[in-house]
Amino acid sequence: MTYTWLQDVPITVDIYREIMADLGDALPEGLILHIAQVMDDGHLQYLDVWESEVACERFTEERLHPVVGPVLARHQVRPEGGEPPRRPVQVAHVWAPAAADAWPNLQPQHASSERLKEDV
Repeated sequence: MTYTWLQDVPITVDIYREIMADLGDALPEGLILHIAQVMDDGHLQYLDVWESEVACERFTEERLHPVVGPVLARHQVRPEGGEPPRRPVQVAHVWAPAAADAWPNLQPQHASSERLKEDV
């Protein structure tokens, strides 16, 4: 059974890129999918799908927390109440190509009728 969750994190894309760079290229064992989306206010929200909660927690404790703590300290980010909670998600299906990494244009996109006209 997969372990899937959403998490709102009080960081920017720039801080996220720094965390990812410090994590290195090795994919976490048991990770099926990780999406970091930019919300309207500029903070990020993660959607993670893992093979198991055990795999997720192992990665979190062994690799993620040792990297995130120092990065947040450098940027003086102190999440109120500690690590933001994960909200469980029930997944019906995951369909994703075998891509190891995708960095699209990470500028917040605000749809408007004028923008949609320009894109067509």
